[in-house]
Amino acid sequence: MLLATLAAALPSFAASPLRKGADACFDRNIKTIQLRKLNSEMTDPVVTLGSGDQLLLSFDDLSEDIRYFSYRVALCDADWSESNLFFSDYIEGFPSDNISNREQSFNTLVGYAHYTLEVPNPQMLLKLSGNYLLKVYDSDNPDEALFQKSFSVVERSAVGVQVGVRKLPLAGNDACSQQLAITVEHPSFPISQPYTEVKVRVEQNGYRFPDVATPTPTFVRSGYIDYSHPSKNLYPGGSEYRHFDVSSLEYKMLRVREILNINGAYRVQVEQDEVFRQYLYNQDINGRYVVRNERYRSESDTQSDYPSVFLSLHMEQPLKGKIYVFGEISGWELSNDFVMLYDSRRRAYELSIPAKQGYYNYKYVYIDENDTLDMGKIDACSSETENIYGVYVYYRAATDRHDRLLNVTWVSAQETLGKSKSGL
Repeated sequence: MLLATLAAALPSFAASPLRKGADACFDRNIKTIQLRKLNSEMTDPVVTLGSGDQLLLSFDDLSEDIRYFSYRVALCDADWSESNLFFSDYIEGFPSDNISNREQSFNTLVGYAHYTLEVPNPQMLLKLSGNYLLKVYDSDNPDEALFQKSFSVVERSAVGVQVGVRKLPLAGNDACSQQLAITVEHPSFPISQPYTEVKVRVEQNGYRFPDVATPTPTFVRSGYIDYSHPSKNLYPGGSEYRHFDVSSLEYKMLRVREILNINGAYRVQVEQDEVFRQYLYNQDINGRYVVRNERYRSESDTQSDYPSVFLSLHMEQPLKGKIYVFGEISGWELSNDFVMLYDSRRRAYELSIPAKQGYYNYKYVYIDENDTLDMGKIDACSSETENIYGVYVYYRAATDRHDRLLNVTWVSAQETLGKSKSGL
């Protein structure tokens, strides 16, 4: 049972339908989609209601023709089902608008247009807390989204959260899992039905587990809801992420073995990877990437090129299943575009990825021939791994029409006792 729970905690493979509220892109010309707090690269897309905080959406369009884009925002419930509320219930302003901030790439072999959008903005203010989907369309085809990104709006409330992280031996893998002990504190916030009115959702490094059940209360007392349980709230520790740095195409950065210009296109060969049988500590950025150009730092968004990055994983014999490259680089999905192919002559799994110049994290994920996830096949799974957990607390009274987001708290798995630190 524990192994099944742990396996379900990673994303489903490519044949699965799109998850509710999942970040997704349906246009192969749209690249490098990021949604982060304005002026803060390493943050989850969360803003405080009425604070003036904004999120920055950025993306590149590699189409040869100039295109014009518009966007909409939809309110979602705690499970990321889209709400039945009218847009006027949660938006002050217009239900949709154009994305007008556009810049053309310069000094690059691969041409593209770079777009940015700040949300919320004067044309579209958000009136309610909760989960949201931002959907982008071609202005000539407003009925079909090109991509979507998820974000959350949290209230300034009197609800606090305490989170503790501990290691827990797991049957079949004695040092793989991490367990969360969560306490919701609401001494001055009335909650009459804590088992039905409150929902808790957990993310790991900004990744939303698709199939793991939300925590349920272990016991309740006045002003406190406790979610600690000896056999629940288990999450895979996983491994530290690998990395490569292509922020320069003039000289070799971290783990770059070779930089070539072939027929007017850059090709970067990353040092070959090996299978990690034991946990290795590596200071990572938890699966994310940062766009960066060493030569034109202040103009990285528009003067960074798109080299083909060649990854290689040494393995004497091919496996029966599939190996995926996984992280923010793959959109946090096990996508067919990120399946590695085995080359028997070089005895390695290989994949070429178009990636905008910058610093990237990634890891290898294995799905066997029965479509079953194997946590430790390529990168050793460990409870020692440094992960950042985000705990989201929702509230919906009997008279409410949507799930309010009362608190977001982040905690590091390497802390022996997590403390409430919403940071908002």
